[in-house]
Amino acid sequence: MASSGTILKDFLRPYLLCGLAIVLLSGCSLEPELRYDPNADARQSFEQARLTAVQNERYLMVVFGADWCPDCLKLHDNLKSAEVSAYMREHMDFITVDVGERDRNLALADELGVTIDRGIPVAVFFKPDGTPLGTTNDGQLEPSRHFTSRQILRFVKAVVEHRQISSPIVKTRSKDPTS
Repeated sequence: MASSGTILKDFLRPYLLCGLAIVLLSGCSLEPELRYDPNADARQSFEQARLTAVQNERYLMVVFGADWCPDCLKLHDNLKSAEVSAYMREHMDFITVDVGERDRNLALADELGVTIDRGIPVAVFFKPDGTPLGTTNDGQLEPSRHFTSRQILRFVKAVVEHRQISSPIVKTRSKDPTS
């Protein structure tokens, strides 16, 4: 008599094989998505992105970060969110540059005026004519895990509409008149 484990295994095998075939045939990867690709040629990616942004008269945001960094992942996810990406599609391109364990693509960061001394993610922005607008070297994006997509949208709009780089946090007035 077959054990219940063998019967269950024999019963599930066709379903598991079918599921695996669907994944393989659909082109899906079982590997996690790399938001900050360590194998990308950062300099080439930047040059191409800047050229494309200038040709299309769009702003460019270059985000330096890493996949091990929760703030970097959250910023990337917020930039890809429906409300932010809808605005970005009209006004701004963005690329990511992997800094590894703070040991990768640092020469490019330095050339673009970016320092990672205050943490990552850190970004540099370019105007539609390709000239630098500014950076978040003062740590404006470092606590990104606490930002909502709405706060990142306000931040991106301030860059585009006012050419202003400030913190995504909007301070609200306290309801307590003594504070």
